Amino acid sequence: MCHWILITLLCISLIGSQISGLAANKEWSAEEKLAKQIKPAVVRIVAGYSAAWTILINNRYEKYTVVYGGTGSGAIISPDGYVVTNAHVVDLCTHDNNTKVQNLAKVLAAQIAKNYNVSIEVAWNYVVGSIKNRTASLSDISNISKVITPGGEELPFDLKEIGSSALENGKDVAVVKIEGRNFPTVRLGDSDKIRTGERIFVAGYPGVADLGSLASEKSVLEWSWAPGSISSDKKSSAQGNPLIQINAEGIKPGNSGGPVLNTDGQVIGLLTFGASGGPHWAMASRTVQEFIRKSGASNQESLIDKTYQQGLEFYWQGYYTKALMKFEEVRRLYPKHSEIDSLIAECQNNITTGNDKRYWPDYYPNMTATVVFIFLILSATTFALFKRRKLSGEKFTNDDNH
Repeated sequence: MCHWILITLLCISLIGSQISGLAANKEWSAEEKLAKQIKPAVVRIVAGYSAAWTILINNRYEKYTVVYGGTGSGAIISPDGYVVTNAHVVDLCTHDNNTKVQNLAKVLAAQIAKNYNVSIEVAWNYVVGSIKNRTASLSDISNISKVITPGGEELPFDLKEIGSSALENGKDVAVVKIEGRNFPTVRLGDSDKIRTGERIFVAGYPGVADLGSLASEKSVLEWSWAPGSISSDKKSSAQGNPLIQINAEGIKPGNSGGPVLNTDGQVIGLLTFGASGGPHWAMASRTVQEFIRKSGASNQESLIDKTYQQGLEFYWQGYYTKALMKFEEVRRLYPKHSEIDSLIAECQNNITTGNDKRYWPDYYPNMTATVVFIFLILSATTFALFKRRKLSGEKFTNDDNH
């Protein structure tokens, strides 16, 4: 009887070790895990144009290369490269040639004012006069329209759909397209179901976080993550477009177009505008979905999204061999994934140093069913033995009475 009890206890302990293994790793918080899942699909967007001015100053021609443009944020919503952002982030792509020349002339005036220590007004008047007198000329204008992924890819984009700036009471949403496949994606949530007080996170690339000349080249690829909450779920523009009012620390220019996420990692809006220090407002995902449909795109899960998530789950639980297999599969399908190289290196290091946990289902695929079956057999056997002993005891007692 003792050996049956020992076997039973061993089986139960094996089941327990599998259950406890599911929650073994306590080092990563829920928010840290969410950020790790979302980061690969959040991108920086650069839009504008550049050209070279040649202008006569002090009886000699000087050459100035000027750029007019800006940066914002966005999120990839389909494996084939559709990206959502704000209209005002990419509206420079719609400027006509006259507008481009005027804006490039303003940049030229600013550079001359700085170089010659004169006011912007004086420099501007000089530039306008030089253009009229044909002592200033402009080279061919080059358009700038690129998406920079967190993995370092710089991909040109095509504008597919665009609304109008929120400052014009419009729908400040745009959809652009980059070429490629198996891009990581984010899921869109239902902005009609949000609630005031709900916790949110804003992801993107605020310009002030780049550190300018103090930052490394790689630092430009690193995003920022701003936790906060919904301060009002009932706001709307003058035209009746739904807006989400939020409070979150660290939101700055450059965050525009970045996803506002709920605790499930779903995009409930795109950060659009706000006051210094807050509050800020986001275009609701209901409006974003409208532009996605117009562009002919759809919000789909990428082939690598599920595999990456499975790898992360194994990684967080300490099953590094299992995680490594998933991460290597992701890298085969999308080599420029921002997180994969470091995760693979960490898994290999943990395996080498003996930190890898054994994943029992791989060794005993039907262990759970087998253990349950053995447990039932042992229970039935124990019950039968108990019943038999009880009956023997009753018979012995009856014999004594006779």
